[in-house]
Amino acid sequence: MKRLPPLTSLQAFEAVSRHMSIKLAAEELLLTPTAISHRLKTLETQLDTQLFHRLTRSLKLTTEGAILRPFVSDAFRNLNLGIAQLSTDEVEGELVLTTTRSFAWSWLSPRLPKFSQLYPQLEVKVIASDTVLDFARFSVDVSIRYTDSPDPTEHAAWVLDDYVTPICSRRLEKKIRTAEDLLASDLVEYEWLGFRDGDPNWRAWFASVGIDGSGIRPIASFSDEIMCIEAAMDNRAAALVSIIAASREIERGRIAAPIPRVLKDRSYYLVCPMERAQSAKVRVFQDWLLKEADLFRDSPYGMKFIPQGQH
Repeated sequence: MKRLPPLTSLQAFEAVSRHMSIKLAAEELLLTPTAISHRLKTLETQLDTQLFHRLTRSLKLTTEGAILRPFVSDAFRNLNLGIAQLSTDEVEGELVLTTTRSFAWSWLSPRLPKFSQLYPQLEVKVIASDTVLDFARFSVDVSIRYTDSPDPTEHAAWVLDDYVTPICSRRLEKKIRTAEDLLASDLVEYEWLGFRDGDPNWRAWFASVGIDGSGIRPIASFSDEIMCIEAAMDNRAAALVSIIAASREIERGRIAAPIPRVLKDRSYYLVCPMERAQSAKVRVFQDWLLKEADLFRDSPYGMKFIPQGQH
């Protein structure tokens, strides 16, 4: 049996495999990228196993790295949870978090009862808002933000990458066999308040499947993603929405994703002030949230719609 590698090397591997970025792992662990690279090399040397393919601009887990990752991730989560349990008096009271309306409605709220069962003395208060709320002004402990660039002055932990795909009612699904069939359908589009020209839209989605969508004119555009999903459920139109936002109703069988072609959108990060990141209630919530995110990615739904190893 091989001797266990240094804890610091395993910690570096866990952070890099979660972020798929040496730079982000270094920022999280308050180390330099060189130090992270050295710890990874030490781990690979002791195990006599390559854990990452080092590509020009990205990292990819080797087969061995993918095998090791869940064991190391679970070990650190359990360690953090165990340490937090030593201070049970701190895992009490109220945890105030804010996130987008669609994430709160579709993904977070169905899972929160499991967290409450683990920590019954900690009440979670969710403020659903598509506006970024100031931590101090609104007495917010943590935020789950939709962004590609978390504020470097704040603690940030990657939760999930998001992708968009067309959805429609089960009735309309019978008429949609190819991407061309969507051209003959009524379409609605989601454009939130922070929408940018480079964000995914119907024209970009059709271009990704080799169809000229320059002449497309959606019948409506909504600033609320839930309204787009409801339009699909009501058989009014096909909508291009987040696979995370649509997951609840797709798994319920109320809507369908007829052409499982996805476009990358922004990502969800758990964010909080640096000084709150080590509080017991924030630590246990972050550990639980990241574990739920892993379960979602590894679920049949996640395996179908989320490209693996992309972050």
